[in-house]
Amino acid sequence: MKWNIRHSDDIVVFDLKGGLEGGADTYQIKDLVKDHLARNDRRFVINLSQVDYVNSTGIGIIAAVYTMISSAGGKMVISNANEKVSRVMMVTKLLEVFESYKSENEAIASFRPQA
Repeated sequence: MKWNIRHSDDIVVFDLKGGLEGGADTYQIKDLVKDHLARNDRRFVINLSQVDYVNSTGIGIIAAVYTMISSAGGKMVISNANEKVSRVMMVTKLLEVFESYKSENEAIASFRPQA
C-alpha cells in the first residue's frame, strides 16, 4: 500500500492507494497519525478512492487509527470507499462507527459548522 498526506485547510487528508491488508507500510499509518496528533492536528479524512482491497488486518488498523484520533479529541471520517471496501466495512459493522462520505468534498464539509 502507498499513501500521500496533504492538507485541506486544517484537515489532514490521507490518500491511500492499493491494498489495505497489513504489512509494515500499512502499520506505519499509525505512526504518521501519532505525529500529526502531536502537532495538534485533530481533523482527518481517510480517502479510500484508490484502495482496491481491504482485509481484516487493514480494517483493524483503520479502527486503531480511529480510536487514537477519538481519544485525542479529534475526528476521523472516511471518503470514497468503493463498493467492495464498503461491503467489508458494512459486514464488520464499521459503517455504524465511522462517518463515511461518497466524496472528499462531502467529508471535508462534515467538519464545517452547519448554518
